Amino acid sequence: MLCISGIANYANAQNAIDKYLTGSNNFKVIGSASDGLINPQDLDFEPSTNTWWVLNYEGNTGSVSIFFDANKPTQTSEFRRDSHAGHFMIRASAIAIGDNGNFATVHEVQNTNSQSPTFMGPALWSTDTSIFARLEQSNWDPSTLLGSHLDMLHQSPFAMGIAHDNANAYWVFDGYSGNICKYDFKAPHIVGGDDHADGEIYRYSDVSVKRKDGVPSHMALDKQNNWLYIVDGGNNRIIRMKTTTGNDVGALSPDPGATEPLAKYRNMTGATVEELVTSGLTSPCGIDYKDNRIVVTDNATGEIIIYDVSSTPATEVGRIQSDAGIMGVRIDWDNGIWFVNRNKRQLVKIENANVPTGVASVASETKLRVYPVPSKNVLNVEWSGNSAIVKLVDVTGRTMYQNEMTGNKLVINSSVLPTGIYSLILQSGEKVIARKVIIE
Repeated sequence: MLCISGIANYANAQNAIDKYLTGSNNFKVIGSASDGLINPQDLDFEPSTNTWWVLNYEGNTGSVSIFFDANKPTQTSEFRRDSHAGHFMIRASAIAIGDNGNFATVHEVQNTNSQSPTFMGPALWSTDTSIFARLEQSNWDPSTLLGSHLDMLHQSPFAMGIAHDNANAYWVFDGYSGNICKYDFKAPHIVGGDDHADGEIYRYSDVSVKRKDGVPSHMALDKQNNWLYIVDGGNNRIIRMKTTTGNDVGALSPDPGATEPLAKYRNMTGATVEELVTSGLTSPCGIDYKDNRIVVTDNATGEIIIYDVSSTPATEVGRIQSDAGIMGVRIDWDNGIWFVNRNKRQLVKIENANVPTGVASVASETKLRVYPVPSKNVLNVEWSGNSAIVKLVDVTGRTMYQNEMTGNKLVINSSVLPTGIYSLILQSGEKVIARKVIIE
């Protein structure tokens, strides 16, 4: 299954991702159909954990397979399908997990009821497995809430890609309108609710992209340099957009088929856009970024192509041959390349002895201790790393507590916080660690 080609002197390559073009690659199957993989489209991992979520495309619904302790002897998996996935996760094309315990999905469908209205867009969910596909589950009983989703906005049918920005804000590839949007859910409604009137949408109307039917166009955000890397699948190219550029030129009105209350719906133009790759791709699909490199999957050829994006246009560094049907791809905290293959119904990790590891290992979580859980009066946070910001975020995405941690221990008065499930987020430099806590 191994095939390597390229144009660089790999013996002298310094970038960790380039090392996959040396030595021998082992394609290790982490998950398969026995784990519930059904036409897997995309994947992502919870920050600073070894928990992976694989998104499944299904004709009239959608689902995920969750892998805990992935690629370890203790690995387990769970298949989850929300009872209301027939609207909120139908024909799912892409997933992005944020750093606050929430994730969002987008969907390759115009509408779940008819072909006339355009009432579709990204949905927001919780990675908390006691919430996702567990709370408010019913067979669309009109007297109950709408499953476990946290929010949904409705201005982007045939959405093909998504990337997390910050908090509950995400970038979306709108395949219906053929441009890029920024969606900010702000404070999500209650689990299963339907009040999303605080939502904000910014449509970059002159960033032109084209959808390819049946092949997602994934995206990846370099948060340090504010470049959004975009697979423009219908045009067989890769572009990038500077997310800090663009001008607000006025308000937009929702499509008549997708009328909804919104706090903001704005038209943005003039953002900086650069073409990186315009040839050599047959059917690009997945993409991820790390350290001046992007990896792009070609669904038709099965190739994983590595590009140097330190200058424009990008320079192709080399190609790794896998199998046709490859979809989403992710580079993990330790330089590992993971991908899903729709045809083979597999989650795969590439292993290569030449790739340096241990740079930002999940093992660094052992420096963090949070206790007691559940907490009634106080919550203790012990951290042996550098100074950090500590936040408590509730299930709706609201930050309920934030403080700077300059010593080795922080004591939080949890008695003043509402009872419930929270994500404790510790950010130290570029490292982000998330823990689930319960306050009683």
